[in-house]
Amino acid sequence: MSLRVALGRVPYKEARERAGEALPGDERLVQNEVAFPGHRLPKPRRWNRPRVLAGRRLPGDRWEGAKRVFWLVDAIVQPIPDLFGARRKKGKPLKGGWGSLAGQLATALWPRVPTTDALPVLQLTDRHLHVTYVQRGRRRGELGAVEAGWSTPASQVAWIRHRTDIDADTYEIGFTDASWVRVEMRSQHAVYFVECFPRGG
Repeated sequence: MSLRVALGRVPYKEARERAGEALPGDERLVQNEVAFPGHRLPKPRRWNRPRVLAGRRLPGDRWEGAKRVFWLVDAIVQPIPDLFGARRKKGKPLKGGWGSLAGQLATALWPRVPTTDALPVLQLTDRHLHVTYVQRGRRRGELGAVEAGWSTPASQVAWIRHRTDIDADTYEIGFTDASWVRVEMRSQHAVYFVECFPRGG
């Protein structure tokens, strides 16, 4: 996840409300939450990542001056805790490979957004688990368009577990094909999303 999204206040509540606009009309929302790739979750190859919000821009999105600096700082700062053992935890962030259900969700959390930024939102309905993208401006962080992404039947989600041994925002979502993926949900509202699923061991 780019430092542009990580920096500043993320409007979680507004993003959740905006994401609901992209749901199919015949589905009922149960809970939703903004989600990011989990700790050490690798980034898929570029051509496998979904290209979303193509051509969309908000005021300030064309401003590129500091973006390269953010990327450089992101690349330097993120590995530092691991060097000192602060976040060197057991367990893999993805089990099952990119073709598994967990791998598909992991790929959906790494969108390609060439002209703006996006917040991925996990949305559980009475029928499916969806990933929806909410446009977020690069400069001011305002929200814009929404776009529907990956989805799978809700019955395919087997469990969720809270990895507090890594940090308070880290969760792992397991699927019926025995795959699982690590995600990060930073909002305090995440507890309501988690309560909708069976707990993993």
